[in-house]
Amino acid sequence: MPMLELPDGKKLHYREEGNGPALLLAHGSPGDSRSWSRVVPHLRERFRVLAVDLPGYGGSDGVPDAPVGRAALMGAAVARLAESAGVPVRLAGHSYGGVVAMQAGLQAAPGTIEALVLFEPVFFRALQITDDREALDPAAAHFEDYAGRAVAGEAGVVRLMIDYWFGEGAFARMPDPVRGYLDANAPRNALDVRSSFNDTATSAQLAAFTPPVTVICGDRSPEIVRAIGRGMVQLLPNARMDALAGANHGMLDSHPEAVARSIAG
Repeated sequence: MPMLELPDGKKLHYREEGNGPALLLAHGSPGDSRSWSRVVPHLRERFRVLAVDLPGYGGSDGVPDAPVGRAALMGAAVARLAESAGVPVRLAGHSYGGVVAMQAGLQAAPGTIEALVLFEPVFFRALQITDDREALDPAAAHFEDYAGRAVAGEAGVVRLMIDYWFGEGAFARMPDPVRGYLDANAPRNALDVRSSFNDTATSAQLAAFTPPVTVICGDRSPEIVRAIGRGMVQLLPNARMDALAGANHGMLDSHPEAVARSIAG
């Protein structure tokens, strides 16, 4: 895999396919660049696709575990990769990768990011800034309960995260290897969950971000994703929401062609 050495000496790995304008993909948590494997074949004929292993995942070196500023540190690494492309980059992120992509957009040099496409970003910061307590408070309580139990090593507690996004019983229906992977990575996912509630973006930073932003939500996903989307549309000057018919949070696997069309614009 190609690798970018960051200013602090850490390494950021990514997968590269295709030719054309640069497209950077940021995966969710837990996961790595392979999370986009069903989507990339529909994009590589049109774009030079760079699917990054976020810091701490795949082959990439990690960032500190402290939740405050964790996404911003990941975003800084992704911003350096975007800048290295040498041309304006379209940046897409899914779930926690949407938070990191937003941070990358805020930190990249002017003119680096031509557009953001965010698939159900868990950008709870938008609910905090807009003071949408009705949406925020139940989610914060649910995920802090999950994160505390995951960090403590409770077996199977990752089901609380999976079933929240995918529906009751979703974790139990997953194949054994997938459940095993998610269970083993729950403590690391808990760091990202806590990070998503401790993001450092400000209303002024978001208001100053002028590239177009599209927030895409599955119409079978929980209402919280639309609340986040509405908050982002309120805070960003050039943002809009789209719906993906028949999809939920697992849209990268269930609707890869539709996801690719949304990215390509």
